[in-house]
Amino acid sequence: MKTTLILILICLLCLAGFLFYMAMRKKSKVKRPSLESSSLANLPTIKNARSGDTLILSGASENYEDVSFTVDRVNRYEGDADPWYELSGLWGGKRIFLEWCEDDELEVGIQRKTGLGIEDIGITEEDLTRMDDQRSRSNFIEYDGQKWYYRESSEVGYFKDDGPEGEGFYMWQFESDDFQLFVEKYEVDPFEVGISEKINPSRIKVFRA
Repeated sequence: MKTTLILILICLLCLAGFLFYMAMRKKSKVKRPSLESSSLANLPTIKNARSGDTLILSGASENYEDVSFTVDRVNRYEGDADPWYELSGLWGGKRIFLEWCEDDELEVGIQRKTGLGIEDIGITEEDLTRMDDQRSRSNFIEYDGQKWYYRESSEVGYFKDDGPEGEGFYMWQFESDDFQLFVEKYEVDPFEVGISEKINPSRIKVFRA
């Protein structure tokens, strides 16, 4: 009888030791991901990129070469929806403009063309006024063999270097697949047209200065 009690006590001690070991192991596993997520949260991304950081865009040139530049400008834009940001720098003597915004998901676009006039894309100020009044997404313009459908038009604030004081302008936006055509009009300047292309944010790496 005494021997049986001793064996039972030994089994209970072993079970308690095993349960204690498993509990400590589980606690250790719970801590580890939080440390990893903390490290990941501190990694530079396009959303916290700043002047002096280097950006590498995998296969983002029109020849599918990597594009890399050091950020020397960070500008902010504010419209009717969420604000968006413009990162800029030089690559091979050419100025690169990269814009990002986050609504339901992170969206990034790289500028492909700039400095066009509305006469270059075959529209007039009256056409823009009409589309602004109608606000119909069935409206479109034709340029470069593509149909560009109206998406929105609104007043926008431009804040150089993400500063507190901005300058206003009016902007019309059109889309064709992964491309966006935008028309900007500052009060004293002529209409200016540009085109950007959406790129996957996973193709962008940011290196802190």
